[in-house]
Amino acid sequence: MSIYLAELTVIVGLLLLAVEVWLLGLSTIVLLATGVAAILVGLLAMVGVVPETVTALFSSTGIGAGLLTAMLWRPLKQLQRGGRRPDNRHSDFIGLILTLSEPLSREQPSTIKYSGVTWQLRLSSAAGDCTLLAGEQVKVVGVDVGRFTVEPILSE
Repeated sequence: MSIYLAELTVIVGLLLLAVEVWLLGLSTIVLLATGVAAILVGLLAMVGVVPETVTALFSSTGIGAGLLTAMLWRPLKQLQRGGRRPDNRHSDFIGLILTLSEPLSREQPSTIKYSGVTWQLRLSSAAGDCTLLAGEQVKVVGVDVGRFTVEPILSE
């Protein structure tokens, strides 16, 4: 059994990575860092850099996981947070016609109650700098959490 400790460490690392990727969807950094560290330590043990003892392999994997976690924490956190996503343009609300209950402009946001929810209204970039009065109709062209992006309906 002690002959195959390095190989066993690599296999454990691969299993940890498989669990992290397929079951958890890269949601935790702990299994990712431990899996990568175990693979690296196992490979280093195979070439003779790390002694093939249980204590050396476990401690090296733990230290490696700690170092990887410290190095990758901020970049992975930013990746997880991501940038501001664009308005949803594939919603059942797209094309909805609303009547404003208060004026709406770029400087003066408005709200409207629809389907039991108070939605913030914002003018789309295509609407320009126009000011819409209460009673005018607008069309929903984008949806985000609690917010409709609207454009005025042009009368012909």
